[in-house]
Amino acid sequence: MLVDFMVIGAQKCGTSSLAGQLAQHPQICFCSKKEPGYFDRTEDWEATLDEYHKLYSPAAGQICGEASTMYTFIPEWQGTHARLAAYNPDLKLIYMMRQPVERIISQYSHRLVRGTVRDDAEIAVFADPAYVNRSRYAVQIRPYLELFGPEKVLLLIFEEYTHDPLSILGRIAEFLDVRPDAFQSVDLTARHRSAREWYLRDSYRKMQSSTVLRAVASKVPSSMRRAARPYFCNRLEAKPEFSPELKLTLWRMLEDDVAAIEDMLGRRLVTWREENTERTYL
Repeated sequence: MLVDFMVIGAQKCGTSSLAGQLAQHPQICFCSKKEPGYFDRTEDWEATLDEYHKLYSPAAGQICGEASTMYTFIPEWQGTHARLAAYNPDLKLIYMMRQPVERIISQYSHRLVRGTVRDDAEIAVFADPAYVNRSRYAVQIRPYLELFGPEKVLLLIFEEYTHDPLSILGRIAEFLDVRPDAFQSVDLTARHRSAREWYLRDSYRKMQSSTVLRAVASKVPSSMRRAARPYFCNRLEAKPEFSPELKLTLWRMLEDDVAAIEDMLGRRLVTWREENTERTYL
């Protein structure tokens, strides 16, 4: 077998929701492991390919797909596009992009609620280059376009997906050559929002892998589990606010990349630009 398509990013751009919806399509066998990242993390990927393929159990006539946003973490991971092309030169790739400053805010929220960052945003987003790099969509996707060709890469806009998910799913169905009508009955609920959801702290996350502890927890009344949540979990009531000055600085760093994406799409991304001017921010 070969995996037929992959959702390769971008991070914090609705890929978890999209993966869940794709997995519900009867003509698609989706990877059993969330974000396997096999072609980033496995140095000798050809030697252990059978282990990767065990993550799929396709029925007759199904195509196989997965979602690993780290496949476009450039420059953190190198050569992933070449490994994927060596694996399957006919692979189809889906890449979803979000207004780049908003994506950074979402990534910061993601880390904040998990307790992996404690600094204020003005410090955190410049201390770690990944915040800005993962919003440089043109930099991330260009190697794939050059290697696979534009006909094998579907570029999508997150804001258009959230506004009309069925329309975007219809485009994906055409791209993957599966029935679009099957998406009419899928669950369109958004997944993995950073705000107003409970997330187990890293210090307790390993407990989830313990069969004994899970069995014990299942015997605890739900009212007691809810009361204990604040001791084991983090929660954001709302996404943090970035200052206008910080937003403008980030936009100036990313505006040229946005222009490159607009060239790739052949249209202007007005919704990304309309609130990103010096007059609006300052």
